[in-house]
Amino acid sequence: MMVKLVVSYERLKEITVLYVEDEDMMRKSVVMLLKRRFKEVVVACNGAEALDVFKNNHVDVIITDLQMPVMDGMELSKQIREMGDTPIVVVSAFNDESHQVPEANGRLLKPIKKNDLLDTVLECVS
Repeated sequence: MMVKLVVSYERLKEITVLYVEDEDMMRKSVVMLLKRRFKEVVVACNGAEALDVFKNNHVDVIITDLQMPVMDGMELSKQIREMGDTPIVVVSAFNDESHQVPEANGRLLKPIKKNDLLDTVLECVS
């Protein structure tokens, strides 16, 4: 089992991630983790910025917060889904019905746990 996990985590080095988060401290700490594990990390501070970044960069998976100014993660997910099937992982502090995103391939609760994040991304891109 351990060998399979190591091989799977090596797959992350081939993946470009778009990470969308409006909170500076959260964004900086998660980006540090992502940059150690993924091929490339592209960052946006809100959904509108993320949409522009997505249109102008190759991205294998999107990890987005739900509640953000300008454009929230729910609207971002809808618009991304209209353009194709890029996997989307939604991150939220809330776990109730009103915070469910049908367009998402994965879901994480804040605070983000490293292994949950890596495992969820792997599931989405496999």
